[in-house]
Amino acid sequence: MNENTEAPRSSAVYDDKFYMDQLDRSLGSARQYLRHLWNSLQPESVLDVGCGRGAWLKASHELGATHLLGLDGKWNTQSSMIDSTIKFRSIDLNEPFSIPQKVDLTICVEVAEHLEARIAAQFTQCLTETSDVVLFSAAFLHQGGVNHINEQLHSYWAKLFAVHDYYPFDFFRPVFWGNEHVDYWYRQNAFLYNRKESAEWQVMANHGHRSMPNIDFMNCIHPDMLTLEAGRCRLEGTLGDCFQDSWWRCGGVSFQRASNKAGPAQPQNGHTAVGSRW
Repeated sequence: MNENTEAPRSSAVYDDKFYMDQLDRSLGSARQYLRHLWNSLQPESVLDVGCGRGAWLKASHELGATHLLGLDGKWNTQSSMIDSTIKFRSIDLNEPFSIPQKVDLTICVEVAEHLEARIAAQFTQCLTETSDVVLFSAAFLHQGGVNHINEQLHSYWAKLFAVHDYYPFDFFRPVFWGNEHVDYWYRQNAFLYNRKESAEWQVMANHGHRSMPNIDFMNCIHPDMLTLEAGRCRLEGTLGDCFQDSWWRCGGVSFQRASNKAGPAQPQNGHTAVGSRW
């Protein structure tokens, strides 16, 4: 995951060990996702908002991008970037930010959940002002993680992007949903937002890709995340309560507890839970 932002996060939490523990898998996930993206778009300039040590920018460089800019908190520095081509700038992402000119692609993965809820609209506006294409992922509701203070349904973010005429393409999940070499939070959370009728929108259409007609379907839960949450509920003895929570959704369909024992979650309209392992 990219680890990013100012307060309440701290350099004491996001130290070298924190980044090195997840750098290899983050880079591996980035290489697979961006290789897939490059089949349709070939951006030359890439911005990563909340870049961590620069894994996603390094993967972009390997695919041919030449202008690489990373923004993140003060716990990262130019010397900590894993690719010397990256130009790093320290900022507070809870505050408005901008860059001198738009880039071909903006990446923002596993960052927004670390930011204060009050600035969510401001943050998405800043992202849309940097590029017509935004690869965005944010921790799903109840995903859990270090300093996650604003976990939301994916449709929550889609509505904020839509204010600026940016709409999600379900570009990655059909390809990587079952790929265990990619961290499950990317498989759960990553979408490609395009500005409607932009040049890139047309390129995507020419490759047979369309924006999602129903953003509620973004809220499908990956089985790995579903299993982890169920495990937590079992340990806490709150499995029944979990089924009553709004987290148990898929495509806007709410699920309710079927019995007092662990068993298949029964949706209110009779469909089965996508990806459920029970």
